[in-house]
Amino acid sequence: MPYYRYLLFVALCCLSSLCGLGQKLLPPRVHVRTEVHQDRVLLRWVASDAKSWQLLNKYGVKLERLTVARAGVLLDKPEEALLAEQLRPMESDRLKVLVDKYPMGAVVAQAIFGDSFEVSLGDSPISKAIALDEERQQRYLFSLYAADLCFPVAKEVGWGFEDVKLQSGERYLYRVSSLVPKKELAIEGGAAFVVVGDTVRLPQPMELSAQFGPAGAYLSWDYNRLSSLYPAYWLERSEDGVSFSRISELPITRMSDSEKNPYAPITYLDSIPYRKTYYYRVAGVTPFGSQGAYSVPISGMSYPPLMAAPQIQNYGMAKHGGARLSWNFNTVDEELIEGFHILRSQDDMRYHPYDSVSAKQRVYVIENLGRYPYYKVEAKAKQGASMSSFPILIQAIDSIPPASPKGLKAEVDSLGAVYLSWQAGGEEDLYGYRLYRAETKGEELIPITSEAIVGTSYIDSVRLDNLNAEVYYALTALDERYNQSEMSTSVAVRKPACIPPATPLIVEAKATEEGNSIRWEPGRDKFLEGFLLTRTEQNDSLNRKSWLLEDGTAVSYVDKEVEAGKTYIYQIAAYTANKVYSPPSPAVKLLSRRASTKPRDISFTTELVPDGIALKWRAPKQVVISVTLYKVDASGKMGVCRENLPQEGELIDTEVSQGKKNEYMLVVKMGGNKPISVRKEVQL
Repeated sequence: MPYYRYLLFVALCCLSSLCGLGQKLLPPRVHVRTEVHQDRVLLRWVASDAKSWQLLNKYGVKLERLTVARAGVLLDKPEEALLAEQLRPMESDRLKVLVDKYPMGAVVAQAIFGDSFEVSLGDSPISKAIALDEERQQRYLFSLYAADLCFPVAKEVGWGFEDVKLQSGERYLYRVSSLVPKKELAIEGGAAFVVVGDTVRLPQPMELSAQFGPAGAYLSWDYNRLSSLYPAYWLERSEDGVSFSRISELPITRMSDSEKNPYAPITYLDSIPYRKTYYYRVAGVTPFGSQGAYSVPISGMSYPPLMAAPQIQNYGMAKHGGARLSWNFNTVDEELIEGFHILRSQDDMRYHPYDSVSAKQRVYVIENLGRYPYYKVEAKAKQGASMSSFPILIQAIDSIPPASPKGLKAEVDSLGAVYLSWQAGGEEDLYGYRLYRAETKGEELIPITSEAIVGTSYIDSVRLDNLNAEVYYALTALDERYNQSEMSTSVAVRKPACIPPATPLIVEAKATEEGNSIRWEPGRDKFLEGFLLTRTEQNDSLNRKSWLLEDGTAVSYVDKEVEAGKTYIYQIAAYTANKVYSPPSPAVKLLSRRASTKPRDISFTTELVPDGIALKWRAPKQVVISVTLYKVDASGKMGVCRENLPQEGELIDTEVSQGKKNEYMLVVKMGGNKPISVRKEVQL
């Protein structure tokens, strides 16, 4: 059939103005639309889904008119009039005439009565069932779109009606009822209210716009604002702005996916000749074939794409650090561009607009190159992509170094970190700084960085264990041409003391029930930071343990990690903030006593949680042999609940007794000590 393939895509993408296709989850119903004229009322109706549409085509609908008011007065009882007892599609000679007269009539007839809508998805029963449903959906969508564009055909197949038996001043309620048996499908009827003589002027479309490019005129206008009135539009074109003609055989509608982009406009690309002005306007088309007012015309001209780029011919240095550019560009292509843009870059990667000139200009003077040595000339196209020249590198002669840096300061901390800072230079082409250092006064200063320092600060480090008491720094500045300034005034940095502290002396070593108590005399060093206490076993020199005591005022320490009956050897050393250590103190031997770990040294807690009873424990730091959890069972006997537990941990007992006492015991075995037990009770 004519237009069949064209309408396939259109019908699948568009929603009819008469039906709420988005209401797929609502009960099936009939949607009614009216258009009121001075002497007649036009009606259109359609089913809300494909299945209902198919059944209504088989059984038809009943059309009634109820007069509800006359001369502005509501009637006590509406006057009912049967306009049509049954309206449904039927093949007839008149339909064949309309099919030959209207292309859309052929589409409607094919959708209702034709056999060429079969969709092939395979030979399986499921595939055939899906294909049948797809066929019905396609027939439904095709027919809706075609009927919206051809009201005479819609009337002929029983989807529309023209009521001319009207009385001025009366108000009517039109009612369309389904004749489909409810046992097959309950379809809710539709209704519409009209006032005779209350005609509405069809509005003009708004926001028609066009972008003219090498491909032609890309036109767009709003669809959603007038979608309740216009399902499609006529697009017209003119060469003089007076005589317009349609540019398509069928009205144009929105082709986008309305579910993904419900606010998408209608778009159309019209291929037109270059360098000629064209005018455009659009008018909406109602589902009854009525045409609305035209939009405000718009005009424009399409140009061919810009193919040639400017070519920089030459450049010369100008006064005060500037340069003079000249380039070639075909005069024939001047009409294709808005003008030229001068682009510049610091690194030949990222170019930025510097200035713009007219399409006639071929020379430009750069006032000051500054920090931008790379330049391009861009032809700014009126339409399509712009074209740029190849870049050129312009380097001005520069032998003037920056001024010597000022305000150099340096501070050193106790660890040998030197914090340097200085004042920033004011030169526009300043690139960075080079830092120098000498270990002694009068020694030649040498650079300490391979790359220039960008910024006004730097952190250096010096050794504190050599003999020089001071370090000397100086600074130079560099510009972008690597011209170097004179060296700044040097500054001296005095290093902190690096002499080891005095060796502490252990004055007391005593074995207690708590552990081995060590007490020492720390000395009187000003920069004392802490102590390093070391312990070895008498019969096992490889078994060594150390404690870093980060407190310069400490004078004692209790070693609790000992075993009864063993002899330990202790030594202590002092250290400063820059980790300079004293020699270790003379060794002191000490025989450990039997430490008596007490239950209070073991942490064992219980807590009610939603899942049961949470148990948490922590044993002392002595050598732990085992940790075992016991629990009293239902018979009242204490038994093992968990074995080989870690020294510290938690678990949740979900098997608890409600309304009873839940008893637990934690037993900790440690080397050289009796087992320690702690009991807990939880009443639920």
